[in-house]
Amino acid sequence: MHRIYPLAMKYTLLICTLFLAQHVWAQPANDDCAGAINIPSIDEYCSGVLEFNNIGATADTGLPESGTAVGCFNDHANGVWFSFTPQEPAVVFDVFAEPGANMIARTNLNVYTGNCNNLTFISCSRGTGPDDELLISGLTVGQTYYLMVESELADVSFTLCINEFVAPKAPESDCPDAVVLCDKSPFQVVSLFTNGDNPNELDDFDSECLSSEFNSSWYSWTCDISGTLEFTLTPNNFRPGEESDDIDFALFELPGGLDDCANKQMVRCMASGENVGSAFETWQVCNGPTGLAPNGGDIREEAGCQNGNNNFVDPIMMETGKSYALVVMNFSNTGLGFSIEFGGTGTFLGPTPDFDLFAIEAFECDKRIDITNSSTSDTDPIVNYEWNFGNGAAPQTISGEGPHEVIYESFGTKSIVLTVETSRGCTVTKILDVEIAECCDDFPTLDLSTIPADVDCFGDTNGAIQATGIMGSPDYLFSIAGGPFLPNTTFNELPAGIYDITIQDIKGCETTQEVVISEPPPIISETGPDITVDLGFNGQISADYSPMKPGDIITWTPPDGLSCTDCFDPVVTPPGTTTYTFTVTDINGCTSEASVTVEANIIRPLYFPNVITPTTQDLNSVFNIGAGRQVEIIEELCVFDRWGNIIFTCRDIEPNDPDGGWDGRVGVCGDNSFSNFVDNGVYVWTAKIRFIDGVVLTYADDVTVLK
Repeated sequence: MHRIYPLAMKYTLLICTLFLAQHVWAQPANDDCAGAINIPSIDEYCSGVLEFNNIGATADTGLPESGTAVGCFNDHANGVWFSFTPQEPAVVFDVFAEPGANMIARTNLNVYTGNCNNLTFISCSRGTGPDDELLISGLTVGQTYYLMVESELADVSFTLCINEFVAPKAPESDCPDAVVLCDKSPFQVVSLFTNGDNPNELDDFDSECLSSEFNSSWYSWTCDISGTLEFTLTPNNFRPGEESDDIDFALFELPGGLDDCANKQMVRCMASGENVGSAFETWQVCNGPTGLAPNGGDIREEAGCQNGNNNFVDPIMMETGKSYALVVMNFSNTGLGFSIEFGGTGTFLGPTPDFDLFAIEAFECDKRIDITNSSTSDTDPIVNYEWNFGNGAAPQTISGEGPHEVIYESFGTKSIVLTVETSRGCTVTKILDVEIAECCDDFPTLDLSTIPADVDCFGDTNGAIQATGIMGSPDYLFSIAGGPFLPNTTFNELPAGIYDITIQDIKGCETTQEVVISEPPPIISETGPDITVDLGFNGQISADYSPMKPGDIITWTPPDGLSCTDCFDPVVTPPGTTTYTFTVTDINGCTSEASVTVEANIIRPLYFPNVITPTTQDLNSVFNIGAGRQVEIIEELCVFDRWGNIIFTCRDIEPNDPDGGWDGRVGVCGDNSFSNFVDNGVYVWTAKIRFIDGVVLTYADDVTVLK
């Protein structure tokens, strides 16, 4: 029997976007920026549990903030990379890490923009333990960013969660300064760590479930269209099935409008959480997400986890023109925040941002586009307009009502973001996508350079292609075999084959180059046919291979029963049926294997007399067990009289040892010189015999003694 590694075919293959930073296979796939794993959508993205790791990650050098006091890691020794393109201007990152056994490590998050050869540092966060969180607002929608996750240790697995949203104003911890909400857009708050200037805002509610304020954030709004209000608050460190922060809240009606915090009336209260001293399973229903939900079942839940509690209370019915306030608090005092999603049929009162687009020549890159504001507000006037025209725009950001003139240097989907703010501090954002056509006819000089790295051994998948843009209009994107265009310049983990690499520049120009990844010829090894030999006897096996090269190493395994392990034709005395593997390893570490099975024909011949004459001193004077070459050792020989008494024992007798038998006297072998001979008669013997195939059998019979 023999086996060789399977042959590979030349083909053009659609490759999943898995990349390695360098042609070093012990490293993680995303060891550096050029091999960043792209996350196509970050809207409520969460990886598999501990899906990623930094095992084998190497140091990243030359980063913009390396060696500076930015409050984060400066050495960048154990980082792995991801790329993403936000569709909303605020993004929050959460990492839940699990270091190797008996290790504790801080994690660190760094965010950059630009391209991998010229990165611009955006922000970072250094965790206090294995978990870390980072929120960044003001990102350019449609622009590519890079996230590096690093740790003090190089043996950390982690779960990565990312979410994008339109960020409200920074949290305020006093009701009169509450962040005014104008619509029901979801958002996330990174931290809650202060009670504000007035920590006594709940003192008037001593009879309610919450009577003190802690780690709080206040929000207020006015109802536009009457209807129900529902919402879900989720702790930032929530993971299903695990204990998370205890988020509490209270909901108020403000009788005199948004400024009437002094006369606020509590309409819902939620304080349920841990039953101190009890197992998590007994109060898990009161842990994690909380809020207003149709299945709440009550309007208030006291501290702890009482019968009937589920961490939710019933929705309220909002009325047009009435104002409301919500305080959210972190009872666990970890400093972490929460995310909120609104539901129900009622709406919040606020301005309506809007704008119109006019193309002077065409909606394509390098052509002027006029943008005219058409926002409205039926309440307080709009006092501020903040524009972000998206990736590749000139200008990219600007303030003021407008109109504004914009030119896009690049083609593709552009997201225009307008945030308006009213005199009462109410902010609302509109995001509009517009398609900008390519303008490649004006810039047709794009070219591509590629460097392939062949696979090491036949059938391997460690080939690589490095791509570089020439001329054209950077920044460049690259695609392999018709896959998505990404900023990655290195494609790794490729088998041998023919690949189409396409480059695209910011003007929409494209060019494709065919790249060949080669592989060495296979090592073909083979052995002779399977053979059968009698147990304890010899046979011969053989092997051969091609092509033979200097430095090749050949090995037979297992070595048991072989006359040699580094030859082509060993003599074999198998200790039972055995499959032997012949392995060839060349100087590059490439291997081929073939195997042959030697079947042992199980025969166990034994010879023993049934009569001995102890005093005659001839061939019949001693009881010996005659063993063939199949016997490894006689573990024990015992002789018994007619009443079952042991009269002779001998242990560990070598096969066919003349001194290992019974000469008719009472005693122990090797120490019976002064013992008496037994009387004539019939005696029973037993022998425990171990064979070369490891089998141990017990035999019994009788022998007649005639003196």
